[in-house]
Amino acid sequence: MTIATPWEAETRAEVPLPEYPRPMLVRPEWLCLNGAWEYQLAGPSRRLDGVITVPFAVETAASGVQQACLPEDVLSYSRVVENPWPGRRVLLNFEAVDYRCRVLIDGVLAAEHTGGYLPFSVELLDAPRWQVDVEVTDPSDSGFQQHGKQALEPFGIWYTATSGIWGTVWLEPLPANAVTRVLCEPRRGLDGFDVTVSTELPGRVRVSVGLPDGGEAVVEGRAGVPLRVDLAEPRLWSADDPHLYPVTVTAGEDRVGSWAGLRTVEIGPIPGREGEVPGVLLNGQPVLLNTPLDQGYWPESGMTPPSDAALVHDLSTMKGLGFNGLRMHIKVASRRWYHHADTLGLLVVQDMVSGGKPRVGLKGSGLVQALDLTAEDRSQRAMKAAGRGDEANREEFRRELAEMVELLRVHPSIVCWVPFNEAWGQFDAAGAAEQVRALDPTRLIDHASGWYDQGVGDFRSRHRYVLKLKPPPRRDARPFYLSEFGGYNLAVPGHLWSETERFGYRHFDDEAGLAVGLTKLWRDQLIPLVSRGLRACVYTQVSDVEIETNGLMTYDRKVLKVDAALMRQLNAELYAAFAG
Repeated sequence: MTIATPWEAETRAEVPLPEYPRPMLVRPEWLCLNGAWEYQLAGPSRRLDGVITVPFAVETAASGVQQACLPEDVLSYSRVVENPWPGRRVLLNFEAVDYRCRVLIDGVLAAEHTGGYLPFSVELLDAPRWQVDVEVTDPSDSGFQQHGKQALEPFGIWYTATSGIWGTVWLEPLPANAVTRVLCEPRRGLDGFDVTVSTELPGRVRVSVGLPDGGEAVVEGRAGVPLRVDLAEPRLWSADDPHLYPVTVTAGEDRVGSWAGLRTVEIGPIPGREGEVPGVLLNGQPVLLNTPLDQGYWPESGMTPPSDAALVHDLSTMKGLGFNGLRMHIKVASRRWYHHADTLGLLVVQDMVSGGKPRVGLKGSGLVQALDLTAEDRSQRAMKAAGRGDEANREEFRRELAEMVELLRVHPSIVCWVPFNEAWGQFDAAGAAEQVRALDPTRLIDHASGWYDQGVGDFRSRHRYVLKLKPPPRRDARPFYLSEFGGYNLAVPGHLWSETERFGYRHFDDEAGLAVGLTKLWRDQLIPLVSRGLRACVYTQVSDVEIETNGLMTYDRKVLKVDAALMRQLNAELYAAFAG
């Protein structure tokens, strides 16, 4: 079914992606710096320069450059920025720059940052204007840093690299003592929140939570200390009713807005079905996680969404097909993506970005899936095989894992963390699970999605492609998580990245054939697994990505390959089987 993409006109806007980039800590004043910057791409054998459109990666068509950044290249950005707030503190914010960068202000080194997926900031000295220069180097997949599915030479499930600035750049004025985070943690009794306000300096804060009836619940106390907010008539956050409480925090001269969802998630017995494999409980009620794989790529703009509407489109389309969430796959998405998941009521499984290297290739992975193999991941030999032989590399992973959890745990939509996927760069997965549990004991953990399970975490997690779906061994009492399956392939002429290359796990000639295939997959294989302990599943995938043509939508999102009513019916049957 051909559909209209709602963001096409927006991609031609003068300033791309002008929406406020940090929706869980909102201030009224800010200045978007997306748009035209001067750039230079220089290496031993070439030198390119001109104008680039930020925040699109240099490899993308949307950037206006569409050139690869090689490991030996230096990618430089330059722009003069007028100061809108003379005499005040001003912060220069970068949502994402891949991979290693230096920020110079008026020719003086102001900051260095390593890591391609997380935001960072630079405080600017008061001046009428600033000369901002950013210098970037990126080894992409020639290095062992966290790079996800990026590749200098894309093929199969590996996609075009993302280098340089690929997230919004923006200015924000700050008071002398700024609020840095508002964390609203639901209490287990679901009768209110414990709100912890972080500020740059010690001091007192005031927290106001807006109530559905128009009133407010107000508490005051010290920054850095959980403050109890009681709710007499709590309204819970769920997929059916994703209610968000508006939160306003005042700390001295600073005043910020935020949101909070009242919900709990845990593994526990399914009421009325004692003796069965436990399940995921959302607010104490059983729910089967049904979250298709979201790679978070677009043909014109790579990992950067072409617009805010593009994010909403993907999320709302998947919900319209009867899925209740998404798995954000080995990528940290725009913070607006998580906010839209919060507001639409979608359950998010969040992967850590993979680094190192795969321990098995595509052919080897088939054998691992068929025989349900595992392997240890703590010896020097195992770590070297995963590209993690260097302690500095392992420490960088741990640091970025912690930073990702701390950054995103404010979002109620996130219900599960995934430190490792298919043993890509996997080392000491049990230790990673312990690290994440200590940072955030309020969510679930799938410590080793796919294979090489270390016997910890909340799930027995397995991927299954091509081969018939099967239940896990009965000796494992953990809930069964079919954390990837499907990948059914339909290439739609006129909507392809490549006219000659295709990748998928089972190929169909037309939409009718795909419909029959999906119907059989759900009714004959997936739904029967519910009685064998299936408690979560991830169909591959939301959309085509480059030569992968196994999406529910085409890469340009103009064609929905599946009949929406049929997909909703199949998912309804899955939920009905789970409900008993």
